[in-house]
Amino acid sequence: MVTDEELKAVYGMFTDAWKFYKKYADVQQSDEYWEAVVDESGQIAKKYDNAKLAIALILAAIDELERKSKEMKQNAT
Repeated sequence: MVTDEELKAVYGMFTDAWKFYKKYADVQQSDEYWEAVVDESGQIAKKYDNAKLAIALILAAIDELERKSKEMKQNAT
C-alpha cells in the first residue's frame, strides 16, 4: 500500500518536472540556456535525493528539449 507521504513525494516530483519543462520549453541554442537546464535538473534530482523517478522524469523532459532543439536546427538549414 502506498502511503500519503509517498504519494505527496511522487506528486512533487511530477510537479517539479512539469515546472522544469515549462520553464525551458522555449528552447534556445545558447550555452547559457543549456547550462541553466543542466544546473536546475541537478538541483531537482538533489531535492529528491536522486530518486529514480525524479531522475527519470527530468531526463524525459531534457530528452524532449533536446528533440526540439535538433528539430529547430534541422528547420534552420
